Amino acid sequence: MTASTSPATFGLLGLLAARPQTGYELTTQMRRSLRFVWPVSEAHLYREQRKLVALGWATSDEEPAGRRTRKRYTITPAGRAALAAWLESEPEEPQLHVEGLLRLFNADRSTPVALAASATATAEAARAAVAALAAIAAEYLETGGPLELLERGVGGAGDRREFHGRQVLPERLPVVALTADLTSELLDRIDSMFTELAAAAAAWSSLDDVSSAETRSRLEAVVSRSRQPANTPGAAEPQE
Repeated sequence: MTASTSPATFGLLGLLAARPQTGYELTTQMRRSLRFVWPVSEAHLYREQRKLVALGWATSDEEPAGRRTRKRYTITPAGRAALAAWLESEPEEPQLHVEGLLRLFNADRSTPVALAASATATAEAARAAVAALAAIAAEYLETGGPLELLERGVGGAGDRREFHGRQVLPERLPVVALTADLTSELLDRIDSMFTELAAAAAAWSSLDDVSSAETRSRLEAVVSRSRQPANTPGAAEPQE
């Protein structure tokens, strides 16, 4: 990536690699699916669309839309090359952006009641996201839907179909399913962990109720999850 680009830039570029789209269609797709893996504001998405044109990675053409006009974006060869280069580059380290975790980190400055409420809200939000992903997956599984088209070998630039009023790209379903599966599993884990945290916090009169033994156990659990290979900086030396 360059200083002027971000993962959102390439997320939009990937959508354009499938087919030309209007700014509204790009924003709708990001809001429907990619928000689960890389959420950005709608205003930021429109800035990214203009950035793609400025970089020469997409073109925009005006087309009539009732009494108004709209822009339709098309990826350029340079855009396809940039997308391919990004996909072959080293990804950024995984980053968690869960406000419930940030609040947990500062929970000793509040009360167990507030922590329990925050944890419950976080669990419910994660559960709602899993339900939204499940609804999308169920639609893909419907009779005549994208999965059936994929199984019939339908798809590709020369054979586009609509389902529920949306153009579908059945050839992309394998990677879509992989992404949805991993994302829903992560969200489901967040749901269960914050549900457990809410139940525990509800039983505390203060954070002093968390014993030093429990604190030790949690720190040891963090250490045990490390999968750092041997002979790397910070790893334990192998035993003779």
